[in-house]
Amino acid sequence: MWGLLAWDDRLRWGGIAGFAMVTSLFEMLTASVVVVFGQVLTNPSVGVEYLGRLGVHDVPAHGQVIITFAILCGLVYLVKNIIAGCEVFFQSFNIQSMNYHFKNKLLGRYAHFDYATFLTRNSSYGLTVVGTDSEVTFSTAMVAFATILSEFIIFSCLIGFIIYMNPPLALVIFSLGAVITVVVGKVLMPQFYQWGKRAQDAAMMCWQNLMQFFHAHKDIVLMGKESFFIDAYKHHSYTKSRIQSVQTATNVLPRLVIEVLFIGLFVVAVSFLASRDADVTGMIGVLAGYMYAGFRLMPGLNRIIAQLNILKSATPSVDRVYEEFITQPAEGDYKDIPSFHFNNDLRFESVAYSYPQTERAALQGVDLVIAKGECVGIVGQTGSGKSTLIDLMLGLLKPASGRVVVDDEFPVSSRQWHQCIGYVPQAIYLIDDTIAANIAFGVKASDIDYARMNKAIDDAQLRALLDKLPEGVNTTVGERGVRLSGGERQRIAIARALYRNPQVLIFDEATSALDHDTEEKLMETIHAVSRDHTVIMIAHRISTLAKCSRIYKMDNGHLAGAVSYQELKQA
Repeated sequence: MWGLLAWDDRLRWGGIAGFAMVTSLFEMLTASVVVVFGQVLTNPSVGVEYLGRLGVHDVPAHGQVIITFAILCGLVYLVKNIIAGCEVFFQSFNIQSMNYHFKNKLLGRYAHFDYATFLTRNSSYGLTVVGTDSEVTFSTAMVAFATILSEFIIFSCLIGFIIYMNPPLALVIFSLGAVITVVVGKVLMPQFYQWGKRAQDAAMMCWQNLMQFFHAHKDIVLMGKESFFIDAYKHHSYTKSRIQSVQTATNVLPRLVIEVLFIGLFVVAVSFLASRDADVTGMIGVLAGYMYAGFRLMPGLNRIIAQLNILKSATPSVDRVYEEFITQPAEGDYKDIPSFHFNNDLRFESVAYSYPQTERAALQGVDLVIAKGECVGIVGQTGSGKSTLIDLMLGLLKPASGRVVVDDEFPVSSRQWHQCIGYVPQAIYLIDDTIAANIAFGVKASDIDYARMNKAIDDAQLRALLDKLPEGVNTTVGERGVRLSGGERQRIAIARALYRNPQVLIFDEATSALDHDTEEKLMETIHAVSRDHTVIMIAHRISTLAKCSRIYKMDNGHLAGAVSYQELKQA
């Protein structure tokens, strides 16, 4: 856990430990006052003696002495609890602040991962690490550790207080405490770790099954596979719930054992002091101190054991978060090139690429030059390498060999190149927000340029749809745009690309869900736009590429020579 913290977070832990020390000092003060009060109850003259030490010589009657020490005891206890309450708030706010900053930092690291890294990972893993394991690490494990730290300091101080009062009695208590420690450390702690590991794995599988259930709900209903996915979730959910029920029940056992132990020790203490013919007043004082220490130590010890069990259960989540945090996967090398320009062409020079964990080359020996202002089409069968070519063009993938450059000097993995591009993918992702928010994607509502948006809407043939909607651009599209048709979603994606006012437009099967008339109108717009833009189109429909200046055909990772539209139709 220490390795997950920034320096300012580590300083916060110093504050948490310091606060715990202050609380423990007040615990000792309270215990001392309780001892004195116990003595005063049986012998008020002892109270007169204590008052004299404090410089109070106008000694009141014995009844007033008892009242004075009772009030003093109550005030000290009140102050101690106020400080203890402040400690709890201090711990909670600081640990949640650490949680907030860490999750932001972890998400920031994910944002800079190389795109190829995401192709090898299940999205539920990242969701689990950020949404569950990080939360468990801070809100459970670190809170448990803070509680253990605080209670241990208080525990140590009160044990020291018991030693000071009666060393032989303390030795008996320590011996029994050692037995409990061995049982907890050797039996319960390893078992809680194993339960925590199994619960963690079950929780991740629950996440994965839930995501699949909700994302594929339409297919599940149509194919009548509800029971299959529900049963899959039920299996992991049942495992998780059984483990959690055992953990919860086991957490209660230490409290019951400690309560019995405390009463037993009290009997032992009375017997021990009586057997040594202790003075009654001193004996009452010792027993009062013992009772207070036991009253404070018993729940404290119970909390320590319970929090140790919780900490051990949370350890698998801490391990996973730490491993994820220290792992250094390839980061996206997106360069900042202020001098960047696109004046001449985009070039592929002997480019080859293979996806991670695969042996087959997705692209081999690709050479391609696209001049600025051209409209170029790319066709090919599924799996021929078209989308890989586009991802390399976008700078999301790094060539295994060769290079992809702009104007023969600037790498495509630059922020400035990305700003030049309007990209319309085949798999469109719409956020659960308004049409305006989806078109302006990533822009605050107050910063949206509505003049530019309206132009993008008209160019994308989206105006007719908006005119039918009562709320127009402020209509919410639903999760992943489920309230819209496939063609409407694609037009929004095209409007999103046009809103950026890019120099380069890349369409990856972007018109596949449009009807013939809408596609025809849209293609007229695209070709009108292409007079001032570079347009690259991947398509299955040959008609989509009718006005392309050049058309290339992909075949099994190779790029064949350019063909004309007429040659393509006749093939």
